[in-house]
Amino acid sequence: MSRDELLLSADGESLTVLHELAQVLELGVLTVDRSLTITSCNRWLAAAMPQARSSIVGQPLLTVFPELRGSAAEQAFHGALAGATTVWAHRFHRYLLPLPPRPTVSEGRFDRMQQSAHVMPLGRGGAIEGVVVIIQDVTERVTREEQLREALAQAEVASQAKSDFLAAMSHELRTPLGAIIGYMDLLESDMVGPVAPLQKQYLGRVKSAARHLIHIIEEILTFSRVEAGKEPIALEAVDGVALVQSVVELFEPQAATKRVGLHATLPSAPVMLFTDPTKLRQILINVIGNAMKFTDAGSVRVAMSCDAERVSFGITDTGPGISHDDVGRIFDPFTQLDQSLTRPKGGTGLGLPVSRKLAHLLGGDLLVHSVVGVGTTFTLWLPIVGDPTGALPTAPTGAQAIA
Repeated sequence: MSRDELLLSADGESLTVLHELAQVLELGVLTVDRSLTITSCNRWLAAAMPQARSSIVGQPLLTVFPELRGSAAEQAFHGALAGATTVWAHRFHRYLLPLPPRPTVSEGRFDRMQQSAHVMPLGRGGAIEGVVVIIQDVTERVTREEQLREALAQAEVASQAKSDFLAAMSHELRTPLGAIIGYMDLLESDMVGPVAPLQKQYLGRVKSAARHLIHIIEEILTFSRVEAGKEPIALEAVDGVALVQSVVELFEPQAATKRVGLHATLPSAPVMLFTDPTKLRQILINVIGNAMKFTDAGSVRVAMSCDAERVSFGITDTGPGISHDDVGRIFDPFTQLDQSLTRPKGGTGLGLPVSRKLAHLLGGDLLVHSVVGVGTTFTLWLPIVGDPTGALPTAPTGAQAIA
């Protein structure tokens, strides 16, 4: 682009059009000459200033607006005389010209009109003869942005209060439940007297329900710690193949009871990872357990593969699948999708959100692909060497994360 094209032309009819257009725009238009003397001011800008328009035309800019002296705005005017254009499009907290406040709009938040502006060279015949300034009143926009920021801050405080409440209540609930299970063990062992077979059956059911409650509470506690950024990571060398095998074995009785196939395809040699084995185990238990929960016929398959940098764990089920609209919500906390399907299955809606957050903490991610009526595949990938920083990872080539 040539230097002439950078100038706002003021030749002949163009100058007349500029002045006429300036009078109808809901913008302020001010022009000054090379000595920074005001040569024109449109109606909008005149209405926004305490001085009359007739009293400022012909006056030096820095006399009418002494607050500009030595400011970045004054530098912008001199820059325009040298051919540069300055745009204050993203500096709404500053003002170019010190105009009166707008209390009905700003609700008392600002002592000046908040402005965005263009400061441009004004040329004639290729020579710069002055500067034109176009000002937009963005006070209302800035006010709304501040209100949104305040609302966000309040929401974060409320979210933190929720997390603190969940953590406190979870601890309060877990303590008596631990005692209940302990006493159940004592009764079942006949240490306090003989217990009839039917009574032992009922005690077993009570223990099962108590353990289920503790599992739910642990999910809430983990979620609260992760949300607060207080979940510790303990990295160590671990054989991923052996770990996956041990998790799969946990679900073999459930698979046999439901008559659902449970298959694992694992490397024949150990695959050593440097990660947090407790968190990896928790992720796999959550995801495989979720697959077993929603698979009433067919099979659940666990496959493990790796390359020089990453290891992937794929869990595929033949359950009902997840609709395209719902796939993006499964990682939202406390989300139950189709209530007719999920409510009888139970759960807090935290298993998958917690699993994905833990995967991020380990430097990896948890991805999902699902087809309604066919089934769902969750893919957990982790780096061979874990990243304890918790930085948001980059998905491997060809994979897409659902946010």
